Amino acid sequence: MEIVTVARKNYDKYRDAVERMRYYSSLGVEFKVCGLAAQDYGYDDDAFYEFIDVVPSAITELAHWQLKGYALITPTVMEKKLSVDEIR
Repeated sequence: MEIVTVARKNYDKYRDAVERMRYYSSLGVEFKVCGLAAQDYGYDDDAFYEFIDVVPSAITELAHWQLKGYALITPTVMEKKLSVDEIR
């Protein structure tokens, strides 16, 4: 996720995304922000919503979870080039 999306000061611009994340957070999804990136943008920890966990480093956080057996899955968005009728 783009870090500016979860900065409180940008709520009006990203309201729909923030409210979806807030909903998913209530269901147990965890959202984390890289502390190094936050620092680069000039944000401190309280610049983010209560459901955002600021971790020291995204890279070490990813490594931590991968060592616990989780996998990082990066989706690839494909462009549709043929219509359904052309495929059939």
